[in-house]
Amino acid sequence: MTWRTAIGTIAVVLTSIVTAFWLINEPARMAEAAEGFEGRSIEAGAAIFENNCTRCHGPQGQGLPGLASGLNIPEMFDGTRLAQVGWAGTLKDFVYSTISGGRPVASAGTTYPQRMPTWSQEFGGPLRIDQVRDVTNFMLNWGEAYELGIAPTVPEIVTSPVDPVGTDLNTPELPTGDAAAGEELTTTLGCVACHIQTDVGPAWLADTDPNGEGVGTRAAARIGASDYTGTAATAEQYLRESIVLPDAFVVDGYPPSTMVMTYGETLGKQDLANLIAYLLTLK
Repeated sequence: MTWRTAIGTIAVVLTSIVTAFWLINEPARMAEAAEGFEGRSIEAGAAIFENNCTRCHGPQGQGLPGLASGLNIPEMFDGTRLAQVGWAGTLKDFVYSTISGGRPVASAGTTYPQRMPTWSQEFGGPLRIDQVRDVTNFMLNWGEAYELGIAPTVPEIVTSPVDPVGTDLNTPELPTGDAAAGEELTTTLGCVACHIQTDVGPAWLADTDPNGEGVGTRAAARIGASDYTGTAATAEQYLRESIVLPDAFVVDGYPPSTMVMTYGETLGKQDLANLIAYLLTLK
């Protein structure tokens, strides 16, 4: 055997060993990569959920009375929810399709007044397909705890007593509003998710409005428009009406009953005044 033959034989043997080692470890490597990808997807979905979904479904997906059903509940993962709506497919497909297309009518077995908006760009919503998939993975991650027999800890929501402002546009009389406090409240209530971060609702800011006008400017002009169906006589009343009676007038191009319908029952006079004061600054 010449030295060239010996070197070639050794090279073939070493290549075979390396290839065998690679083949043995490849499944584990792929599994690790897939787990890492899923983890990043869940993290991205958590951020999207926090920014867009918590106002109705709660910070931990527990649902909020009068707004939206719970998602982080046993019934979502044990087949009960799928049976209620007559879904024959998988839970993953149900969650993905619901987020993508929204719910144009009330969910089966509920009396929640507002519809769920469309979120996927496939159906005119603001989220990319991968973002919808991320939110889906985030929600399904809750189910793993139930499969292990571990009920997730959902914090109790403690609210301060509030004297509800109601739905009358004239009474009670509102105090002077604080625009800065109102701006902060739009984040707390999740208003920015639909009116600033996405186009689920009419744009508030001038730079995202087709006519370059902020909601503060449009409010004054809206009450004189021929298609206006509300009863407001001033810009302040129009904004008040839009918050506590959102279906009194629905801006063309947007479906009714998308916005939360219960602010008249949950907001006090000062909070409503603060919101209106802030919106009037958006010229």
